[in-house]
Amino acid sequence: MRHYAGSAVMLLVTTAVIVGSYTVNLKVSAERAEVERLRRTLVADARSIRDLEAELRTRARPPQIQRWNDDVLMMGTPAAGQYLRNPMQLASFAAPTETAPAVRNAVTTPAPVAPAVTAPIVRAAYRPAPEAPSKAVSVAYRPAAPRAAPPLVIIPETTPPAAAPVDLLDNGGQ
Repeated sequence: MRHYAGSAVMLLVTTAVIVGSYTVNLKVSAERAEVERLRRTLVADARSIRDLEAELRTRARPPQIQRWNDDVLMMGTPAAGQYLRNPMQLASFAAPTETAPAVRNAVTTPAPVAPAVTAPIVRAAYRPAPEAPSKAVSVAYRPAAPRAAPPLVIIPETTPPAAAPVDLLDNGGQ
């Protein structure tokens, strides 16, 4: 019986070691998962901090831009004279417009569809007309006469003659 008692004790000790090792392994795995979760949280927090810093830099910028404008650019708000000639022109925008009379029982007919026409493609080029010599201008202002449009020159499209291929490698590339 003694022989069996030693084997039973050895079996119990081995079982206890296996159960203990398994328990330690489970705790280590749980700690690793927690560390990985914390690492992902830190990365997400770092990304959020970067976004917030960028927003802070953006919001802090307008005063700097305003200082540059005041010191260097010296730009101002546009004046009304840049858009309108006089106050009457501004008042004309606010004046009520006449409304069209209401139409009752209106019937619409569809517009006729024009057949598609294909035209040949023509290449055109623009050449400005030669300038006329300048003349002396009087002191009084008067609007200039409209200029005639320069003539439109149509150049027919031609295909260049086919050139023979050029061998860039000696002996046909061999």
